[in-house]
Amino acid sequence: MTSSSTHVVLGGNGIVGRETVRALLDRGLDTASVGRRPASVDGVRNIRADLLDAGAVKRAVAGADVAYLTAGLPYSARIWGEQWPVIVRNAIAAALAHGTHLVYFDNVYAYGRVDGPMTEKTPIRPTSRKGRVRAGAIDLLDRAAAEQGLVRTVARSADFYGPGATTSVFNTYAVDRIVAGRAGSWLFNGDQPHSMTYTPDIGAALAILGTQPAARGRTWHLPTAPALTGRRYLELAGGSGRIMGTGTIRLGALVNSGARETLEMAYQYTAPYLFDSTAFETTFALAPTPSADGIAASLDAARAARPAR
Repeated sequence: MTSSSTHVVLGGNGIVGRETVRALLDRGLDTASVGRRPASVDGVRNIRADLLDAGAVKRAVAGADVAYLTAGLPYSARIWGEQWPVIVRNAIAAALAHGTHLVYFDNVYAYGRVDGPMTEKTPIRPTSRKGRVRAGAIDLLDRAAAEQGLVRTVARSADFYGPGATTSVFNTYAVDRIVAGRAGSWLFNGDQPHSMTYTPDIGAALAILGTQPAARGRTWHLPTAPALTGRRYLELAGGSGRIMGTGTIRLGALVNSGARETLEMAYQYTAPYLFDSTAFETTFALAPTPSADGIAASLDAARAARPAR
């Protein structure tokens, strides 16, 4: 694919969208960011559209060689169930209408509870409401590929973190609290290994998947550093921190919707959460950023974003 190709990032205002836009622009590619608000990345074309509006999405994708669906929704199983299938169907319809390659950014919720490392061959067996929504989206993509000829590539990451990743659990509970002079926190169990993917690595990897013909039509795990324990992540962030156990989170769930939504995903923290990205790393020669470096960069960005006193 040459630099004359056109790339459209659906959901370009979120952290993964912004990192994808930056990676595409770094490659010299004609790139547009699609969202309800203007993009915050310099040099990108803006397309204002609501991804819940099928016509708006179709117009936004017109002329694009590749579209990247990187949108996020509020962390609510109800909202996911209502809105995510609509967004995915709209993206599929737009890609089919214009012959556009659709790169779909996903998480691992559809795998459910996994005994051992998660790989691209791990079966889809969701064990949560949010996981079932994600599994349904994969089914929509697979059926569109098999029955209508959709060209799609699925890209998965583990839990993500990174500079400016305001929707990241680690950023919220550890990075931001430490920068504010408070103790960082880890959820449920700090002694289990847990994989985390660095958001700039996600953007760089998505740009590869959208520009390398050999990547098309497959599922890829994006480059992710070796898993560390929650306690070790907190140490790298500058302190021992504290562990928010199940009892604390259940108590918080009485008054906090985020805590309520987190409870069904507790299995990701109470057992090893191991994400294997060997296939991508060896195929495309892109190594993940070491966790120590990624956490340091995340802390620096959080400090820079704090208002001056």
